[in-house]
Amino acid sequence: MSSSHPFSPRLLDTTPAFEQFAKKAFLQPPVVRSDLWRRHYEAAHPDVIEALTAECGELSVPAVVRNLSHVRRLVTEAAKAMPDLIAEIEPKVQRVLNVAGDPEPLHVLVVGAFAANAVVGRVGDDVALLHCLEWYSGPEAARVLIAHEDTHAWQRLVMDAPEADLAWHAFSEGLAVRVSRAVVPDRPENEYFWYGVEGFEEWLPWCRENHDELLERFREALDDPEAIDAFFGSGFVEGRWRVGFYVADEVIGRLKGELHELVGMSPDDAKAAVREALHA
Repeated sequence: MSSSHPFSPRLLDTTPAFEQFAKKAFLQPPVVRSDLWRRHYEAAHPDVIEALTAECGELSVPAVVRNLSHVRRLVTEAAKAMPDLIAEIEPKVQRVLNVAGDPEPLHVLVVGAFAANAVVGRVGDDVALLHCLEWYSGPEAARVLIAHEDTHAWQRLVMDAPEADLAWHAFSEGLAVRVSRAVVPDRPENEYFWYGVEGFEEWLPWCRENHDELLERFREALDDPEAIDAFFGSGFVEGRWRVGFYVADEVIGRLKGELHELVGMSPDDAKAAVREALHA
């Protein structure tokens, strides 16, 4: 697909295979749709599906086949918009981080069966940013999400991620939030955490009201191996989801150095900086 931007990102578009599946499956019952999904979509891009499941676990194929008309509409809309949005945002991320190189991240347009809105993994030998189009909620939110996840992709290119560690997770996610804010400024603050997903309008005010307690809870959990899920994954803290992203943004704001300096920090230095900031 051509882009109106002079920058041309490395792009792999799997949506033609999805459309082939959707045409064959449209009038079929769910059990037949699931089989067609495997034969016409997953089989067309096994390396992409392998990368997605490696990062997200088993895909929720029933959610796609049950809601095929809705998913197909979103995928069609997103597939038209995303190449230009990626071409717009990728060079801005590179400028903010002062990075460039060969290879750059591979951007993959994929239908991810609701596993995640976007994820960084490996497709073959490439560090790849997989954009899950069934989450598409419009161009403004997509710009923020692209900038956030592209930061993670460049981190993966600059260095290998360490083993699961809460301090490193805070550094990585906080940096991505800050970069998205620099690359796509003046959006509603909630968008830098929720990317246009509705239903979380009270989340940021609550986090701000409980700022001190959240930072204290996070500080106390630094050596808990299960805390990553509680703060950043599917778990809850005080009945709230993903509050670690708020803490991470606050922590990065306490660190010295520009964003392009932070992205080059070693994992050990980054983890130490986060611990120091939390005890400041």
